[in-house]
Amino acid sequence: MNPIEELSPKGVWKNFYALTQIPRPSGHIEKVAKFLVDFAKQHGAEAYIDEAGNVVMSKGATPGYEDREVTVLQAHMDMVPQKTKDCPHNFETDPLDVYIDGEWVTARDTCRRWHGRGCCNGYHRG
Repeated sequence: MNPIEELSPKGVWKNFYALTQIPRPSGHIEKVAKFLVDFAKQHGAEAYIDEAGNVVMSKGATPGYEDREVTVLQAHMDMVPQKTKDCPHNFETDPLDVYIDGEWVTARDTCRRWHGRGCCNGYHRG
């Protein structure tokens, strides 16, 4: 198990780590799209990839909450690759080599950094 999967909240960081292991530069999102559809179905949600390549997920309301407003979430699946000049990392085939550096989750030889407290809330370009 990677130490990132031990961060809190564990469910968030376990899934975050799983995503870092799927290469997904812009224009190459097929693997991550399949991962997301499979994830949704494993968690009782309907999911499919539409004609534009978007992953669409839907989950019914918890019993007793059917009259509440709908929540819609949107995000992109790709990652814009950034790496050091001498780095041999291939963003189309290689997973990220992520590790904890103090309060940050970062990837070796890249410019990716995620704050290591609580939930992932973006990245810092170092």
